[in-house]
Amino acid sequence: MERTRAQRQERIVEILTLLHEGGSFEEAKDLFNQEFNGVDVTEITAAEKALIKSGLNPAEIQRLCNIHAAVFKGSINEIHRSNLEHAQPGHPVHTLKLENQVMQSLLTDEVDDLLTKMAKGDWSKRDRLLAALVDLGQIEKHYARKETLIFSYMEKYGITAPPQVMWGVDDQVREMLKDLINYVKSEKAAFNPLSEKWQALKEEIEEMIFKEEEIMIPMTLDVFSLKDWEEIAKDSFDIGFAFIPEPLPWKPSQKALADEQEREPARQAAIMQAKETTDGIAAGLAQEAVTQEGATKHYDWEEQSSAENVVFPTGSLELEQLLAIFEVLPVDLTFVDKEDRVRFYSEGQKRVFPRTRSVIGREVVNCHPPKSMHVVEQILNDFKSGTRKNADFWIDLKERKIYIRYFALHDNKGEYMGCLEVTQDITEIQNISGQNRLLDQKQ
Repeated sequence: MERTRAQRQERIVEILTLLHEGGSFEEAKDLFNQEFNGVDVTEITAAEKALIKSGLNPAEIQRLCNIHAAVFKGSINEIHRSNLEHAQPGHPVHTLKLENQVMQSLLTDEVDDLLTKMAKGDWSKRDRLLAALVDLGQIEKHYARKETLIFSYMEKYGITAPPQVMWGVDDQVREMLKDLINYVKSEKAAFNPLSEKWQALKEEIEEMIFKEEEIMIPMTLDVFSLKDWEEIAKDSFDIGFAFIPEPLPWKPSQKALADEQEREPARQAAIMQAKETTDGIAAGLAQEAVTQEGATKHYDWEEQSSAENVVFPTGSLELEQLLAIFEVLPVDLTFVDKEDRVRFYSEGQKRVFPRTRSVIGREVVNCHPPKSMHVVEQILNDFKSGTRKNADFWIDLKERKIYIRYFALHDNKGEYMGCLEVTQDITEIQNISGQNRLLDQKQ
């Protein structure tokens, strides 16, 4: 007798629970193959959510998510496929897959080959290996586009759990690559530890390629509209691309837009299914019903009219003047409202961290890696309770010293209005000494 969806879900949870309780991968894989012909992406994410709800630490899900993916590898079903243009050059999915192909070639054709030669004692390849690993560092732009853009749209449709897990793994890859590069540079580097570090890193990268292409992409193609993909394609240029030249700009064809209208009921069903099988939509979005347009217009702030002049207590500025001021400020500003949603960011000539329009309306906690979410939440809670008014941090980023400051904002009645993030590259400032007075300037 064929199982209902609920029964299938219950059995998938049981198989994953077996893994988390110490069962072998082979046993879980055999059970799945015996009982299932295939599984939808949403069923996997729903099972992981059920485990978290039952009390399992989310970090444990992250630790074993590679094993989860491996259990279902080769059995993930194609479902609605409402988006028809993802194979076209310039489409974000086409670009992401192309980057993954080049990345895979770098892993196997370059680094693996160099290590094979080094295993035979040919350490003259060491500098070339280091160059290949530094080149692999382009993966940062690949991950940044995914985290900043694709994750943002997933969250708008209520798909919150997969991005958090994937972002955590992305951060692991970043740290492992940094550690490996430092080890290769070390005079004490030996082949066996080097090889072990590389194999661990390669496995994580390849598993992430699988998750992107077999879990994330199928889910987003079922849910995102063509307009969503067009916005993602446009904003991708603000972040940049990895391993490949800039792709051509992409827009959906008129035929694809017409076909999408016919498939809209299937897309709406996919949206509802995604909502049911992942974490609920965050506070504030719950009241926004998904219409026939399917939330294709995210930027309600664009529709608000702006006055020609902005009046302040200390004077007034034309809107164009105000924008020019933001562009030349030596700091990056981001405003988060009292509901903890990003409402504004400044656009300077050189931003420290990338920002795109898709961040507007996003919960600020979801703009940070999972490992730092609790810190952001604590700062915001302290601001709201009044236990502190600011928080300062400084980090090293690619040999630059970055100063990050958070300020609580209040109205004239003392009510909390939100938080202002101020980010500044202070590398040159730290080197200032003596004086350089206005009167010292040559005429």
